[in-house]
Amino acid sequence: VAKKTVYDTKTLWSKDKEHYIHPWTDFSTFKEEGSIVMSNSDGAYVFDSEGNKYIDGIGGLWCVNIGYANEEMAEAIADQVKQIPYYSTFGAHTTPPAAELAAKLATLTPGTLDKVFFGTGGSMSNDTAIRIISFYFNRLGKNNKKKIIARTDGYHGSTYLAMSMTGVEFDHQGFDLVPDLVHHIPAPNSYRRPDGMTESEFCDAKVKDLENKIVELGPENVACFIAEPIMGAGGVIVPPDGYHRHTREICDRYEVLYISDEVVTGFGRLGHFFSSEAMFDFVPDIITCAKGISSGYLPLSATILSREIYEVISVPQ
Repeated sequence: VAKKTVYDTKTLWSKDKEHYIHPWTDFSTFKEEGSIVMSNSDGAYVFDSEGNKYIDGIGGLWCVNIGYANEEMAEAIADQVKQIPYYSTFGAHTTPPAAELAAKLATLTPGTLDKVFFGTGGSMSNDTAIRIISFYFNRLGKNNKKKIIARTDGYHGSTYLAMSMTGVEFDHQGFDLVPDLVHHIPAPNSYRRPDGMTESEFCDAKVKDLENKIVELGPENVACFIAEPIMGAGGVIVPPDGYHRHTREICDRYEVLYISDEVVTGFGRLGHFFSSEAMFDFVPDIITCAKGISSGYLPLSATILSREIYEVISVPQ
């Protein structure tokens, strides 16, 4: 374990309070109270600048899957920085780690999902999925297929479009998002199912919500459905048995692409590299992932496409 640095807490606290805009923070109280300065870590533990030790039960933000201060990871990062820390992959350029990781991911994903677009975070991976889907349907001459269906209490990121897809009502307060583009259906929260309704009946009702929304908007206008296998920020909502498989069938019926947002559930969070097929018995058109892909040590995400989508978007223009 690396030697722990001693910090001047008061100076750091003051600099942070005066200059750093924190996400998900009440600015009115932050201006007075500032932040706790987290300065060191080891495994499942983090330490503040005063030396207090905490168990980080959530793993950063559901991302530090291998724990903090992992020596093997630190050495791998240092070795790569000494070789080539960055090079643009625009156009016909790549780097050994990018090529190796794309190929590795292709062996872990279900079905024909073996085309990988890298990014820097979960929000970006979901934005990228929408951008690619828009291009995909344009290439097919179906330019009206632009609308997105998401779910209440779902979370898909904090960029402008990703926050619009997010279905947590509190997150939308104070912002003018894109309601003409994004439409929400109820979450499959079995805890809230009506008295006397079986899990199977509840599942059928939630699947019907998706079909009804597609019909309401017009299948010719709906591009995709985005869903987390298990809804994280919305309350760790586990769907009723068969939900994802049946919503996948609805998407196929109306030519709507299925995005499985595995930003939280991927890379071992549920015991598998990806949970879509392994736990929920369905293969989406796109998987988005981040967080555990690098355990938060470096900004990294991936948008993983099916070969069928790639064949359409890769036809010469």
